[in-house]
Amino acid sequence: MELVWHSSFASLTGYSGSSRAFVLGLDARGVAVRPLYLYGADRDEHVMMGGVHPRIAELQRAPVRLDAPQVVYAPGDRFSKNSGRYRIGFTMLEFDRLPQEWVQQANQMDEVWTPTAWGADVFAASGVSRPIYVVPLGVDRKTFAPGKPRTHLTDRTVFLSVFEWGARKGWDILLRAYRAAFRASDPVVLVLKIDCRAPGDHPVRELAALLPSPSPPVVLLYNRSLDAQRMAELYRSADCFVLPTRGEGWGMPILEAMACAIPAIATDWSGPTTFLNHENGYPLPIRGLAPADAGGVYGVGAQWAEPDADALVDLLRHVVQHPEERRRKGLRAADDASRWTWDRAVDAVYRRLQALGVAG
Repeated sequence: MELVWHSSFASLTGYSGSSRAFVLGLDARGVAVRPLYLYGADRDEHVMMGGVHPRIAELQRAPVRLDAPQVVYAPGDRFSKNSGRYRIGFTMLEFDRLPQEWVQQANQMDEVWTPTAWGADVFAASGVSRPIYVVPLGVDRKTFAPGKPRTHLTDRTVFLSVFEWGARKGWDILLRAYRAAFRASDPVVLVLKIDCRAPGDHPVRELAALLPSPSPPVVLLYNRSLDAQRMAELYRSADCFVLPTRGEGWGMPILEAMACAIPAIATDWSGPTTFLNHENGYPLPIRGLAPADAGGVYGVGAQWAEPDADALVDLLRHVVQHPEERRRKGLRAADDASRWTWDRAVDAVYRRLQALGVAG
């Protein structure tokens, strides 16, 4: 039997990156998986992105069997694209409830997958009545792994944050806390790797407004596409990863940093609670939940976390003052991250396919 995996495979998104890992992993296990581009014909993605992974392209030459089970791996309002004999919707969200349209489309599936137990609880509480299974994501441990100690900026504590521009990522909380925690002369630096493709947004202008002189130093990597190897090098150049996010479906950059033995300060709510704890990092407490209207159309009527800004100030200072502790937590983070491999994630899918009779 075959499986159709309906998603994207070449864009710079979490869905595309994890789709490649799932499809290639299932293919290696002998599942006849057919990658199908969600937002048009397969050739559309090839043209727009300049090609796809060669094995994905090879698998796309097979015919699409509509009598095969199909996974739609995308935001939940895309589940209606599922035309399989057995329909599986696989998604995640960063709020305390799903939009009603997501719930309606999820209840048209035969079953629904999401990466965390936290997410499964949100799905059920939102009204998803179909069977819900936890299928985790993973990290490439061959690429994201501890490295040699850095030889530059050894006189400073380097904080790193990686995110797509938007209110959900808590960049405003981060910059205010960083400026409150340190003086311009303190031996620290905050490196921001930001992606922003929305033409109406002006991140540099907004960042500058929150960093009047004198402020502690900030380095900005803006709309710079880095491959996985260079991202791993960037993580390893830091002493601590920091992301006061208001909500995550999973939190891939946090896990990637942990896999590189870099401890993380990240919000103690939503997806990252799956792998971040006080032994391997610095969970940031929240003050409560707040309306998520700034999260776009999906956030209307929902809530997300409001990270504790004062606690973030304290944690930033604590990390600087306790270098041995952060190194110890980093080693524990790398060890814990080694359990969240793509092999483990693909195994979870494979077990579900076995139960459905798709895999032997």
